[in-house]
Amino acid sequence: MACLRHCGTLLPPTARVAFGGHRPRVAGGGAMIGRGRLLLSAGAAGSGAFVGAGVGVWRLALYQGSTADGRVRPLTTPAPPVREFYGNPTHSPFTLGILGDSSAQGTGVHDYDETVGGWLARALAAGALAAGDGGDDGGGEGRHVRVVSAASDGARAEHLAAQVARVTPAAPDLAVISIGVNDIRNRTSPAAAARHLADAVVDLRRSGAEVIVGTTPDLSVISAVRSPLREVLWLLGLLLERAQTPAVSAAGGIPVTLRTAVSRHFAADPTLFAPDGLHASPRGNALIGAHLLAAYRSTLRG
Repeated sequence: MACLRHCGTLLPPTARVAFGGHRPRVAGGGAMIGRGRLLLSAGAAGSGAFVGAGVGVWRLALYQGSTADGRVRPLTTPAPPVREFYGNPTHSPFTLGILGDSSAQGTGVHDYDETVGGWLARALAAGALAAGDGGDDGGGEGRHVRVVSAASDGARAEHLAAQVARVTPAAPDLAVISIGVNDIRNRTSPAAAARHLADAVVDLRRSGAEVIVGTTPDLSVISAVRSPLREVLWLLGLLLERAQTPAVSAAGGIPVTLRTAVSRHFAADPTLFAPDGLHASPRGNALIGAHLLAAYRSTLRG
């Protein structure tokens, strides 16, 4: 599970990022911080990092991360076992590779059909792609889909190389990657995380797979998160997504920017979250899956 506990210590010592605009008030101490204007900086070595108004706000964000983590963990449902085959077994299988972290593994739901991978497999097996898109043969019988998943709870971009090695022997036709939250948690620099992600995309493309990547979502929409941690997560997610998207494109993959494509829906509809308020519910996974499938269809038509 993507833990929130360490998010108050994520900023590299040299980071200094500023955005202009509205500055909402933070409860306690009167410090001001917000998405519109978030100043994150550190002085000389040993001077300590501060956010917006100072060290007090940064410490509050760290405390909030620990508190939010305590709320989430007891409510989290472990990922279900992978269902390997879907659809018509008389056809040769279309192989779907699933890589990434708990969001790809399916943490938060009880049945694999309710995960992103399961949703995509069911849609593909049901003939979601027209014959002209590389779908079934037009006979109306759907297709046979095999799911090969290497996704694991807590995975970071640096773990993708091992996941690729597990998936590529199955010669996936389509590989879907969802990664990033744990890179934020573990203080991976956006550049390093994007580099590991790009390497995975290159290796998957060389194996013959089309690659769709769901980039880092907007973690500030998680209900357990409060300001100033909310603003910190918003910024860190933005910085990582801005590194991921061009890296994926340059490596030959198709990035799907979840923070703009689906995060606003999660913010507006709590039923898209699982009971832990962090991972996606079956409806949330269906929404994410639909955006990923649309991106795949666009590559086939292009």
